[in-house]
Amino acid sequence: MFKGCRSRWREIAWLLMTLILVGGCGQPTTVKEGPLQISDARIRALAPGQDKTAAYFDVHNPGAADITLVGAEMAVARTVEIHRIIRDGDMVRMRRQPEVVISAGETVRFAPGGLHLMIFGVSSAVDGAEIALNLSDGRSVDARFREVPLGAQQ
Repeated sequence: MFKGCRSRWREIAWLLMTLILVGGCGQPTTVKEGPLQISDARIRALAPGQDKTAAYFDVHNPGAADITLVGAEMAVARTVEIHRIIRDGDMVRMRRQPEVVISAGETVRFAPGGLHLMIFGVSSAVDGAEIALNLSDGRSVDARFREVPLGAQQ
């Protein structure tokens, strides 16, 4: 009886050690399963005295149908909005976007000077934070974001 239990405990111990080792190998910034593939997910460090920042990533739609991103949520933030930088002559404006369509087979880049997530009311550290990207069909895709220092090449 005890021999079988010891073997089972050994299997559980190996599983736990594997999970701990894999979980401790840095912050994942890529999601490859699900309706969208998220890569190079990064979030700008908070400026001193500020509670807002921006997040950037590449999102690929490997499917055969278009997918519409309609919002995002982050546990340590009050609000996350999709924004786009628009240049009009000498004027540069930031506009909230109600949605972004990721066409079948295409990749959309969220990057400085273009599409990005604006994150408001941040209440704690952002390194390794998870952001849920909400889709128009009710599904969401979770991705972990690594922090990049202010002024870093993004």
